[in-house]
Amino acid sequence: MDIRKLHYFKEIVKQGSISRAAEVLHIAQPPLSQLLKKLETELGTTLIHRYRQKWELTETGELLYRYATQMTMQMQAVKEQIQEIEQGTAGMVRIGVSTAYSNMLIDYIIKYREQYPNVKISIINSNSEELLKRLEQREIDVALLLRTNNSEQYKMRILKGQPYVVIIPTSWSSSFPSQHATFEQIAQYPFIMLGAMEGVSFTEDILKAFDDHHVKPNIIIECKDIMMVASLVGRGVGLSVIPRMDYASPLLEHITHLELKHFDFSVEPVIIKLKDERIPKAASQFWEIVE
Repeated sequence: MDIRKLHYFKEIVKQGSISRAAEVLHIAQPPLSQLLKKLETELGTTLIHRYRQKWELTETGELLYRYATQMTMQMQAVKEQIQEIEQGTAGMVRIGVSTAYSNMLIDYIIKYREQYPNVKISIINSNSEELLKRLEQREIDVALLLRTNNSEQYKMRILKGQPYVVIIPTSWSSSFPSQHATFEQIAQYPFIMLGAMEGVSFTEDILKAFDDHHVKPNIIIECKDIMMVASLVGRGVGLSVIPRMDYASPLLEHITHLELKHFDFSVEPVIIKLKDERIPKAASQFWEIVE
C-alpha cells in the first residue's frame, strides 16, 4: 500500500463514487475500480459495501480513509517544506564563528533574518582550528574565522582587516599614559600568548616582532581561546596581543586597548566554505549577503 493508492482511495470516498473520482483524478474508471479491489485484497477486508444505487464505507474503510487523509496531508506538507528549503525560504544554516568575530557575525545575522525570517540558524562558537575541522566533517556549512594559510580546499571571502592591539588590565593604564605600547614595554610584563593554530600565522608574526626588537616576551600562559585570554587579562593576570574585538562584553569591561607601535600587521577575517562542495540553499544565501 503506497501513497498513490491512499490518495486514490481518499478521492473515491470524498467524491462518493468511483466514476466521479475517476473524472477528478483524470483516469479511466475500470483501473480505479481494479485498484480498489486490489487494495481490499491486500488488506484482507471489505472497505466499501456496494449496492445497486449506493455504497457505504465499512468500519475498516472509515479507518483507512482517516489514515489516507492524514498521510496525504502530511505528504503535501513535506513537499511544501522541501520546496521552501530548495528555495531558501526555510531550512537551516549552520555557521561556525571564531569568538573574535562574534559581533561581526551578529551584524550579518540581522541582515540575513530581514530577508529570510523563517530560516533557522545554528551557531557553533570555537577557535579557528576547531572550526576548520568541523567544516571538513560537514558539521557546519560556513565559518567566519581568521584567514588560514591552507586555503586550497576552501572557497573564501576576505572581510575587513582587524589590526593587532595590546590589551592590558585597566588598572595598569597609568603605566601606559600614551595609549600605545612598544615591544620593549610589553616584555617587562607577564604575557598571555594567544596560542598557535593550524594554518594561521599571527603567533609567529608576534614572536618574530619580539625578536626583531631584541626582546623576549615573558610568556606565562598560552591559550587558543581568545575570550579566555581576554578574561585573564581583565583579571590582572597579564597582558596580551590579540586581534581587535570591537564589541561590548562583560568579559571586556576591565580591559584597555592600546595601539601596538612598530607592528603594521593585521589579521583578515574571512568567511569560508568547502570548495566544490554543495551546501544548502539557505547557507548559500547567507554566503551571498556576507561582504
